[in-house]
Amino acid sequence: MKKIALLALVAALPAFATFAQETRSPFADTVEIRHGLMLQMAADLGKLGAIAKGQTPYDAATATKSAANLAAIASVISMDQFPAGSEVDAAPDSFALPAIWTNPDDFAAKITGLNDAASFMVAAAGKDASSIKGVMANLGGACGSCHKAYRQPEE
Repeated sequence: MKKIALLALVAALPAFATFAQETRSPFADTVEIRHGLMLQMAADLGKLGAIAKGQTPYDAATATKSAANLAAIASVISMDQFPAGSEVDAAPDSFALPAIWTNPDDFAAKITGLNDAASFMVAAAGKDASSIKGVMANLGGACGSCHKAYRQPEE
């Protein structure tokens, strides 16, 4: 009897796998990639912020690498990472607000602002901590303005 039950379970596994794939959100990978980009950006901002605040000594290699990472991430952020249907309440784990799709020109302008701010950080990062501090508010403001308008706060 145990063998029959085990065989029935093994035979049913492909059906369960198919069901699991069918119920997975079509935007799960997109949201996960988006989160990964933002987490990397946060990590690099943290390193630069610690330098700007004097919590970490200035290190040109670390600052330059972090700034380059920020610029690279900013350069790939676009509506491609935010397809309609991947918003909060429509796609699991998404914090993207529907305003992204009702205000696409403003959203694009905020992405441009992030790219500009990241470029200024790249220029400042190789100089010194004071230069990083001088552009940090602009970079943080670019991130914050987009999040305030287009990201649901985490609870």
